[in-house]
Amino acid sequence: MEVSEPQYKMLSSSSEFLLFGGAASGGKSWALCLDPLRHVQGKHATPDARCALFRKTHPQLMQAGGLFDTTTKIYTPLGAKFNHTRSEWTFPSGAKIGLNTLQHEKDIEQYLGAQWDWVGIDESAAFSLQNVMFFWSRCRSKSGIKPNLRLTANPDNSSFLYPLIHWWLDSETGYPNYDKAGVIRHFVTQDDTFIWSDDPVFDDKGVKISTSMTFIPAKITDNAHLMKSDPSYYRRLMSLPTQERERFLEGSWLASSNTGTEWPRECFTDLFIPIERFPTPKHANDIVRMFAVDASKGKSERKGDYSALVCLAQTAELAYVDADLKRRPPGQIVEDLFLFCDQDHHRIRSGDLIGVESTQFQSIFRDLIVTYAESHKEYALSKYIAAGGLIIPIEDHMNKQMRIRRLDQRIRQREMRYLENPGTTLLLNQLKQFDGIPGVGKHDDGPDALAMCTQLPRYEQEYWENLRKEK
Repeated sequence: MEVSEPQYKMLSSSSEFLLFGGAASGGKSWALCLDPLRHVQGKHATPDARCALFRKTHPQLMQAGGLFDTTTKIYTPLGAKFNHTRSEWTFPSGAKIGLNTLQHEKDIEQYLGAQWDWVGIDESAAFSLQNVMFFWSRCRSKSGIKPNLRLTANPDNSSFLYPLIHWWLDSETGYPNYDKAGVIRHFVTQDDTFIWSDDPVFDDKGVKISTSMTFIPAKITDNAHLMKSDPSYYRRLMSLPTQERERFLEGSWLASSNTGTEWPRECFTDLFIPIERFPTPKHANDIVRMFAVDASKGKSERKGDYSALVCLAQTAELAYVDADLKRRPPGQIVEDLFLFCDQDHHRIRSGDLIGVESTQFQSIFRDLIVTYAESHKEYALSKYIAAGGLIIPIEDHMNKQMRIRRLDQRIRQREMRYLENPGTTLLLNQLKQFDGIPGVGKHDDGPDALAMCTQLPRYEQEYWENLRKEK
């Protein structure tokens, strides 16, 4: 059974978390189904091994070329028998591999007592990060097997995967950085935040508390079998619209299916900066920071709007942008705002401006921020508020598309620089995809918050003028 070079890298990786693929037809599902075989068959089989393969829905699991077809081709010659009632392959060794789904969030309850040695999730962008971390928590082996979690996916910058694998990508193009392919990094989670390091992290008792992760890209040109058996498929991918071709053929995580964009691509090249270049004040008025909060209801972990926290640091020559874009519940937005305003490179201080979208449900956020500040006085934002700093309420009834177009001159004249991190990269990608046309499922919360930053001096002036009128 021949495997491609990327498949071999994936099958031989020692990383606990691994994302494989990132383009169409790179042999993702085939490699995913091969990976658990080391535990279930052959002379090194572990009879107690329990592995789980996941796809979002049962029709996807059973469709032509899906996981059931693929596992049948691979597992049947090895003597495995499939139990349709249990949706499970049993191997001569006694080890088992289940085919599972998680179509609805409530279905997670059926796996509360599960205990797996290995979990593989096909087309993992269809799942939420919470789902994936739950499955990882069910990896608690008693068989002596080191638990592993394997993911496959096509590029999707709206999924939880994009911030996770940002380090392995070229920030400008979204293509995989092949020099980093297979390089293992390590993360610990703290308050739902991933903290990364190059080396494993141990607690004060010498117990490893970090999880290793890597990304191994693969695309159709790596799949010699498919290229030979169906060369016309490559031509069909080549005939896709430019953005779709970038995603599915070339593996770009920044490409969009939207081709009618507002601003030319050349407006967004060579704009990233490292954190060392983000400006910090040397004198009282040489830099003004403007912070904007655009909250979302966070109803859907995968398809809902992003909440946006944006800082724009304005100097005499350029504006510098840092952003934190996530899908998150309202309570977390407030906590994350205080952490965001406390970062060393743009810690909020007297003279800076901060504004909060205050229309509809968002009107509660100013009160939530003030309440949080009273019980968390150690934060820079708490001290800013205690010193009389204003949280500017923003009620701009101009439609969102027109508000974002206020950025036009700055974008076309390339007056902004963007801190190279997942949140700001996502904001920049939303700017690249902006077409000025309203629509369900479009994500422009980052650009809207950035435009809000640029208007904060005006919003502040309007706020005080309105107060004077009321008196």
